[in-house]
Amino acid sequence: MTSRLIYQDESMEIRVPTELEAPLHFDAIQSSMADISAWESWCSTGYSLEDSRTYLIDSYVKRQRGQEYRFCLFDLASGKIIGSIALNRIVPEYKTANIGYWIRSDFTGRSLAVTAVKAIARFAFNELGMTRLEIVAMEKNHRSCRVAEKSGAVKEGLHRNGLYFHGQPSNAWIYSLIPGDLT
Repeated sequence: MTSRLIYQDESMEIRVPTELEAPLHFDAIQSSMADISAWESWCSTGYSLEDSRTYLIDSYVKRQRGQEYRFCLFDLASGKIIGSIALNRIVPEYKTANIGYWIRSDFTGRSLAVTAVKAIARFAFNELGMTRLEIVAMEKNHRSCRVAEKSGAVKEGLHRNGLYFHGQPSNAWIYSLIPGDLT
């Protein structure tokens, strides 16, 4: 059984959210719509509370199957969800996965995403036996690239048409983390 809590300090914890926390999830996305939607196709003005509920139910199912591991960052003082981090695109036979993340707009600039990347990488390496994690960021998503770099990930190159965004291919920077990269 894998951990539900992967990080905790005096102000934040990173853990698996439950379906009952859909309103908190929805609130975080609504308050960060402009920032998230600039880089994520799923985030649009039509995003609803039911979408958050469905996401959290789907998260549970995919976790049980070992297909994805999604966590939320919780601010302990307010109880708010202040971000999300996930392992997806898991390829068990190659022990690889992708890391995706977003931080609530009013909590950016605090290195929370860096903390989350390091926490999920430790989880992936120590509990799941992964040997390579990738962070894929659109070419002009400088914030996401900076998070990858500050997390200790190695920039491997620009992949032409590496992502698909709003029906169009987009170049993407590829970063990797392997167990020896974490200090």
